[in-house]
Amino acid sequence: MKIADGVYVHFIPTQKYKTNRIVFRMTASLNKQTIAKRALASQMLATANQPYPTVQAFKERLASLYGTQLSTRVSTKGLTHSVDIELTYLKEDFIPSDNGLFWEVLGFLKDCLYKPLSRVAQYQNKVFDIEKQNLMTYLDVDNENNYYYSEVKGRELYFVNEGLKVPKYGQSELVDVETSYTAFQEFQNMLTKDRIDIFMVGDFDEYQVLQGLHRFPLEGRQVDLQFSYSQPFSNVVKEKIEPRQSSQSILQLGYQFTCQYGDKDYFALIVFNAMFGEFAHSVLFTEIREKEGLAYSISSQLNVFTGLLEVYAGIEKDNRNQAIRGINRELNNIKLGRFSSSLLNQTKKIIRMNTLLSEDHALTLVEQCFNKVIFEDKSLSSEQWLDNMEKVTKKDVCRVARQVKLQSLFFLEGVS
Repeated sequence: MKIADGVYVHFIPTQKYKTNRIVFRMTASLNKQTIAKRALASQMLATANQPYPTVQAFKERLASLYGTQLSTRVSTKGLTHSVDIELTYLKEDFIPSDNGLFWEVLGFLKDCLYKPLSRVAQYQNKVFDIEKQNLMTYLDVDNENNYYYSEVKGRELYFVNEGLKVPKYGQSELVDVETSYTAFQEFQNMLTKDRIDIFMVGDFDEYQVLQGLHRFPLEGRQVDLQFSYSQPFSNVVKEKIEPRQSSQSILQLGYQFTCQYGDKDYFALIVFNAMFGEFAHSVLFTEIREKEGLAYSISSQLNVFTGLLEVYAGIEKDNRNQAIRGINRELNNIKLGRFSSSLLNQTKKIIRMNTLLSEDHALTLVEQCFNKVIFEDKSLSSEQWLDNMEKVTKKDVCRVARQVKLQSLFFLEGVS
């Protein structure tokens, strides 16, 4: 439902939960220069505001709203970057009647957005500096994790788009140059220029919600966003070896595929990845790790919105070439149809089970709703999604596997 140009509210009625959930999402084009600013703004949203200017006062106010929970989250989809502020509170059935909790929660959200902890066009320096240091520490700790570091470096090597080279929370050096002024100005841009999607998950009175949202100064805006990205294919595989003090080495392979969300081969791609390396029954896990003992851990994951399939393996550095040959062999076996019907059927059962389990999470419902809105006719209900997945044949899996092409190879070489 459109409130203004570029501003939408979505109702997701459900009786599954004892709580109602409000997710306020701000989405803009992915830009290397704004990722750190947006991540800092998300930190400030969850810390304090003008009416409750300290962390303690902020938390006490949430506690007084029958333990209402507030969190923020950043995410990417294709060439877009989103910041969510989420409020979860008890339904009226579980609290004293007619206490107006919805209005108090909505008022708190409005204060977070339109009465941020600021003075003279910038965030209050003391709190901002603490949150900035917290974010930099978080990113530095992540970089000490060899698997995370290899993933980041693998994507830097694979992507040509500068925004996609950067993690969704930014990098420590990008965060370091931002100030309370630059982050606050970006937050003002988010409120006035981003696409806004407001998700109401649970039991809501639509008239009451619209009445409340019209109190927010949400003006129309023109937003052109690209939720799917397809990178040009390269005939040259990019390779990089980087030594790092570690007892283990990490192999990070980047493959390109042409299929996009909702395309004819989309469901075959999901099944292929699950069979290739996503789960513990996959050929990479059972053959490379279990049978041949070439990897401590190995897995694959795909991002259908960027066309990237990643394979990572934790290995001994002397096993690098042998592991690469093994991964290529298993991929070629799938391309040639050298896998059993029982593996295909087991894969479908696991996908079905995981999909049904994910339905118990409110954020899954939010993402399903968002995809339905932005991809329109390409979006399917859960029942349709599962039905299409079940129809995937061995021939379909072979066809989509043949679209997968190696584009990058990053090797984190463990040295003593």
